[in-house]
Amino acid sequence: MPYITVKAPAGVLGDEAKSVLANGICAAAAECEQVPDDPKMRALCVVTIEENVTSHLTFGGSDLSQMVVSFDATVNIPKGVLDDHSRARFVELLHKAAVDTLPDEKRRIATSFVINEIEDGMWGVRGNLWKLPDFAAASGYRHLQHLVVNR
Repeated sequence: MPYITVKAPAGVLGDEAKSVLANGICAAAAECEQVPDDPKMRALCVVTIEENVTSHLTFGGSDLSQMVVSFDATVNIPKGVLDDHSRARFVELLHKAAVDTLPDEKRRIATSFVINEIEDGMWGVRGNLWKLPDFAAASGYRHLQHLVVNR
């Protein structure tokens, strides 16, 4: 159950590309979090795409938007869902989702992802603080179902 905010350059993504990007991100999350192929569980992956005016994005103080398309994302996820391997795979798949979104892009596609693992009991859902067993029950994480049984 990640909450992901992607920042992309304004005007680069049309509606179809935004859909491709969001779907690619959700597929990456489902694989890495081991979420079953259940629409109710997969619907808990929230993706927000924000568009930035490119002249407000600089690299070393320089506007490189003529050479680079930059996607930056913040991934908020409950701590304990990802291990080192799945975290690395997630970043790999997030980059692939960005590249696949713009198959004809001539500029280099640069990506940067920050994964924030939210401490147990520090995420509020519907007015309640949730812990990892709550997320495991709602999202169906296959590798964490032992937490649901022992609740």
